[in-house]
Amino acid sequence: MPNTPQIMTVVDKKEVELFAELFKHIDGEIYTLLRSAQIPNDILTSNDHYDYLPETTVKNVVKIMGESASREEFSLFMWSFCKQTYVPRFVAKLSQQDSLKNALDQFGEQLKLVSNGANVYTKQSGGKWWLVREKPFTNAPWFKFAELFSVIFINELLSVLTQGRWKPSEVGIQNGDLECFQSLPQMGSAQFYTHRPVTAFEIPEDIMLAPIVLPKITQVSDLTKPLPSSFLSAFKLVIKPYLTMGKLPISLASEILNIHVRTIQRRLESEGVVYKTLIEEMVLEQVLELLKQSDLSITQVGAKMGYSDSSHFTRAFKRQMNMTPRQYRKEHS
Repeated sequence: MPNTPQIMTVVDKKEVELFAELFKHIDGEIYTLLRSAQIPNDILTSNDHYDYLPETTVKNVVKIMGESASREEFSLFMWSFCKQTYVPRFVAKLSQQDSLKNALDQFGEQLKLVSNGANVYTKQSGGKWWLVREKPFTNAPWFKFAELFSVIFINELLSVLTQGRWKPSEVGIQNGDLECFQSLPQMGSAQFYTHRPVTAFEIPEDIMLAPIVLPKITQVSDLTKPLPSSFLSAFKLVIKPYLTMGKLPISLASEILNIHVRTIQRRLESEGVVYKTLIEEMVLEQVLELLKQSDLSITQVGAKMGYSDSSHFTRAFKRQMNMTPRQYRKEHS
């Protein structure tokens, strides 16, 4: 699609619905927030008398979310949204697997179907491959929040499509607030270049041109799960995949999320939670679920949850539950 001026940039109503759902997780009366974002009040009902809305509605939602939450909360909310709802929604529609490049090119075409202002494409420049998001720069307040969202989204998309083989290394951004972007989840090790004409992610050629395996996402309707409504619920959601690493010291959680240790502690303490206790409870909850699965041995359950040997696992479990893992399994089989 040639990059020609549009009379009005529009977005599919279904996309706006997804973003409008975010308002349910911040303080404020929902219809007041919808009006602030210039979204029709019936967007969250089953009314189907229109199919598109102006792109400004999505910009307004992201701006209001950014201004209503702390930087850490905004990042976690948007990461949860991308990981849980938005990225799987696009990945489920992809069919190209012969190379990451072809899958990304197909994604770029998909994006144009939901917004006539979308322009994301692959490009080779300076001897490197890039995934580029082109958006006319503006000093309007919404722009930084929209670019933050785009960086979170693209990072998660590339991670999913490459099954974690790709890691952010060089990222060009149009904004000049370097600290804000460096604090995003999983982006702490990336080298950012500010004041660029486009947003761009560098992708090594051996990854860009290699085949990929698309994850099987068969029930797109299940992707709109309730989003977290607090820092604690968001934290639990995004840290859960890492519990198999063992006790998960807060320094490692800080590194994974790219949020300072003291910030994590302060946010959790404000909700009456101590980090160490929370992780122990979450690990125990996962252990109990695994013990109910008869196809895993006690030793396998312990190993899966990061315990070096079965005796260590048994002692730790008995300390918390006043019974051995074997006794628990017998009672709940």
